[in-house]
Amino acid sequence: MFKMLKRLSLLSLATLLTLIASAQQSATNTGGVPKKGHKKWSFGLNFGANSFYGDIRQYDWAPVLKTEAGKSKSELGFGIQGSLSRSLSNVFGLRGSMMYGTLSGMKRDPKFTTLRSTYFTSNFIEYDLTAYANISNMFYTDKLKARRITLYAFGGAGLMHFRTLKKKLYTDEFVASQGYTNNGNDTKKMTTETVFPVGAGIKVRLSKSLDLSLEGTLFNVNSDKVDATEGVSRVKDKYLYTSIGVAYKFGRKGAEETAEWVNPYGEIASNIEDVQTNIDGLVKDADGDGVADHFDKEPNTPAGVTVDGAGRSVDTDADGVPDHIDADPFTAKGAKVGSDGKELDSDGDGVFDSKDLEPNTPAGTLVNFQGKTINVKPVENNSIASVSSSLPSIYFKVNSSRIDYWSSYDKLATIAQALKANPTAKLKIIGYADPTGSEAINKAISEKRAQAAADHLKKIYGIDGSRLSIDSKGKTELLSNVTEGYNVNRRVDFQLTK
Repeated sequence: MFKMLKRLSLLSLATLLTLIASAQQSATNTGGVPKKGHKKWSFGLNFGANSFYGDIRQYDWAPVLKTEAGKSKSELGFGIQGSLSRSLSNVFGLRGSMMYGTLSGMKRDPKFTTLRSTYFTSNFIEYDLTAYANISNMFYTDKLKARRITLYAFGGAGLMHFRTLKKKLYTDEFVASQGYTNNGNDTKKMTTETVFPVGAGIKVRLSKSLDLSLEGTLFNVNSDKVDATEGVSRVKDKYLYTSIGVAYKFGRKGAEETAEWVNPYGEIASNIEDVQTNIDGLVKDADGDGVADHFDKEPNTPAGVTVDGAGRSVDTDADGVPDHIDADPFTAKGAKVGSDGKELDSDGDGVFDSKDLEPNTPAGTLVNFQGKTINVKPVENNSIASVSSSLPSIYFKVNSSRIDYWSSYDKLATIAQALKANPTAKLKIIGYADPTGSEAINKAISEKRAQAAADHLKKIYGIDGSRLSIDSKGKTELLSNVTEGYNVNRRVDFQLTK
């Protein structure tokens, strides 16, 4: 008996530690600060009647209550149960329970009354861990009214230790036992079986610290041994515990109510007016840019303009001109721009000041991509003009043959000017690639680059296609053999010919 009680105590302590660990984990998950305002623990004590369902039972549904010597035995047992519960939310929780109780049953045989009529008595200790759900809070819809009654359901698993004596009904002769020796005269270690409790109950709130409960629990024993009768049927033993009890609620100091009694909508409803006031003040947005006036550093932004987190119009290139009025929203860093956001070209030669090596070129002068003057001479019948050496090259991104607006358009304009200034000259367009990749791939991409330049001159500047020829060098003539210089190899060069 001492060993059994020691085992019960250890298991109960383990259950308690599990519940406490759960509470600590909950605190950790909320930043280390437990939720305030609600009691989450309760200790319960209840007592009631046990009704056995197994092989030795007189009727299927109603137990025999009256005891008559030599004729019948009462089939009602009793139980007393203690529990410790912890609410995880206003719907779910955990409960550890321990119960001491008795069970009994009888079976009268009208044909063989003396030989086959039997009864049994049993005493047991049961402990379990169950999870419960507050059914009322799952479906409660009244946002303001507090409740005094709640319904709940639960289920879990545990262990049952029992001793049973089975005797003949009319003679009290020993028949069988569990947990006894010597025909039921001496005790031995209790029989232990797994048990699965499921049940439901109704709880009434008496005060902020006390609840009254009415509960029914069906204990499904994973055995047919409770009545010391095995093999008569395939149905395992079970018993119904109907109880009444009280629960004392405790928890965080200053908390006024347990989580299970908190109206799911109550806290929101109680603060809705203050919340609405705060929201109105925070969401007012006069210019409709998505930033509340309280935080808006540019409160009169035009409709539809993209703004940053402070309500200021976005200026991607940081040139001081907001994107919605910036004609060139990707100006180079530090470049001087006009009121429209376009970079300045003081001498009007088509090269922005930040890239112009001759910032004061006379009007109408032909220049290259750096703004330097190109001295173009007509191509003579039997010679190639030196102007070819002044024609700019255009460059491409990795594995691309796309003409880039910002880096290539002005250079192609220079090429077009040179062709128009020399109407009898022809232009050879030569494509190149960097050394990465196979020869075939580089040959193809360099040809595409040359063709893209020819197509641009024909489409944009109306150059006759018969004056243009393309060539593809691939990676055969590299300007740079080091990785850092590969970008100069991805280019197209131009040569004026006879």
